[in-house]
Amino acid sequence: MLQPLAALQADGGTLRFSERHSGYRITVFTAPTPLRAGPVDVSVFVQDAVTGESVIGAQITVQARLRDHPEATIHQRATTNAATNKLFQAAVFDLPEAGWWDVAIVVEGLRQPLAVHFEMEADEPLPRVWEMIPWIVWPVVVVFLFFVHKWLMGRKVIGLERINKASSSEEEPALATLSPNQRNTN
Repeated sequence: MLQPLAALQADGGTLRFSERHSGYRITVFTAPTPLRAGPVDVSVFVQDAVTGESVIGAQITVQARLRDHPEATIHQRATTNAATNKLFQAAVFDLPEAGWWDVAIVVEGLRQPLAVHFEMEADEPLPRVWEMIPWIVWPVVVVFLFFVHKWLMGRKVIGLERINKASSSEEEPALATLSPNQRNTN
């Protein structure tokens, strides 16, 4: 299945949350920017709040609940495999609807489990035609480059024809170079 390019930018996007809790700093990013219904990347970075070192091995779960429809709840495990930067853990899933989402990040495997909460608004998804734009544009670019190439080659051929015509024409004098001794013979 092809994903829109915006959904593929893992470990970046918009900073949604960054706070200290129980001796840890939890930082959350979402992509795409702006956030829309459809494929979404939620990347979580857990650090020791004192040393700033990343915490490896924590189990992170992302829970998202549509505010208007509590039955529309998503539970997705965040993993380093889904993250580009292996210091992050990312969860990639589809938001089925636009609207306000209440998000909980549950982190286990630390000294004590912790949960952080924030909200985010997802806009309506882009029309499907926007997903096809790269497939529509690249052939146009190739055709444009072909015609530029033809135009440049045509200019080169016309230039060569002028040179050949000038060198083969007997009406026009040929250019001659004189040595310094030949110039002073008058």
